[in-house]
Amino acid sequence: MKTLALIFGILLVIATFVWFFYFVPLGCGMNPTGCRERFEVLSSIGLLHFWMPLAVASGAILYGVSRR
Repeated sequence: MKTLALIFGILLVIATFVWFFYFVPLGCGMNPTGCRERFEVLSSIGLLHFWMPLAVASGAILYGVSRR
């Protein structure tokens, strides 16, 4: 269980960065009417798409590290 939590946490950290800094702006850029929105880490979009998954990943990593 410890190893599984660590693997899940590390993969979720990587996926969070790829999701927020690549796929979210890509989806906005694919809008045919154009996209003038900026995606900042300290915004409501950043809270939903960056900080919440990062908090879950941090919790999984801390759980895996603290288990004996």
